[in-house]
Amino acid sequence: APGASSAGKPKDRIARSAGIVGLLTLGSRILGLLRDAVVAARFRKSGTDAFFVAFTIPNVLRRLLAEGSLTVAFVPVFTDYRENKGAAEARELLANTLGALLLVLLLTTVAGMAFAPSLVELFAKGLEGSERLATAVLLTRVMFPFLITVGLVALAMGALNTLRHFAAPAAAPIVLNIGIIS
Repeated sequence: APGASSAGKPKDRIARSAGIVGLLTLGSRILGLLRDAVVAARFRKSGTDAFFVAFTIPNVLRRLLAEGSLTVAFVPVFTDYRENKGAAEARELLANTLGALLLVLLLTTVAGMAFAPSLVELFAKGLEGSERLATAVLLTRVMFPFLITVGLVALAMGALNTLRHFAAPAAAPIVLNIGIIS
């Protein structure tokens, strides 16, 4: 209709959502750079090496267990349930997925903490010296519960994206970087 706002058109909504996600992702990348600079400036090299190893191990598992395979499998199925089976069955699917994911993440976290020395040696062959290795193992054990939190966030992000809520999921890495910087 003449004079009507075009904000409601699908193309405009997609462009607006993409712009929001792009800006939030840019903000996350900038804060990630700032995070790395703060960590490097604040701690000795042996400490930063240990921190980055400890952060990398659960982060790799996050990509494998939560954001990669989970998102690829969950989002289309959740969308299908919402569209073809209704909101109640979609919520049930979400609850069942949440329970199964929580169990997998808890077991993986416990195993990761128990096998931290082996994981650190696997991920950081060049990390030598008993102090650096011991610090990396300790920090890996401290960081492993991060996998549970970020895995559950990945599921929530997938559900929110399916519901066309893009800003909160895109802002989650910003919150993580602010927490690490703090």
